[in-house]
Formats: sequence, C-alpha cells, structure tokens
Amino acid sequence: MLVKLAHLLIEALTWFIIVTTLLTFIPPHSRNRPINRAIELLDRLLEPIRKVVPPIGGVDLSPAIAIIVLQLIDKILRGL
Repeated sequence: MLVKLAHLLIEALTWFIIVTTLLTFIPPHSRNRPINRAIELLDRLLEPIRKVVPPIGGVDLSPAIAIIVLQLIDKILRGL
C-alpha cells in the first residue's frame, strides 16, 4: 500500500518536473501566477542539486538528475 502511494507521488513529481521545466521555455510566463508558483516550487526542489552540479555549458542538468534519482528510488521501493 505504501509502496503504491510512494510510486504515485514519485510519478506525479516526475511529471511536475517535466511540465514545469518545459513551461520555462514558453515566454512570457512572468504574467502567469500559477506558472510562476510552479517554477518557484521547482527551483526550491532543485536547489540542492544545483549546489552540487553547476550548469554545464549553460545547460541546467538538475531536472534530469532529479528525475533519474526519483526513478532509482522508485525502482528500489518496487523491489521491496
């Protein structure tokens, strides 16, 4: 039961990261409050990764790293 709930949360967070990251490419998001809130929340979630892995060639890899970590956690939990 808890593993299924964790899987759903991980999947929802993964999609949140993907959609919010894509929304940052669509201008102008500065006038849309819900999008701004989502971007702010994502920035807070990715900040620890950004402290460890700086942008490479101007590309922020933290969303991809976060998704990989989430998928690893999901696989570990499903293996239990």
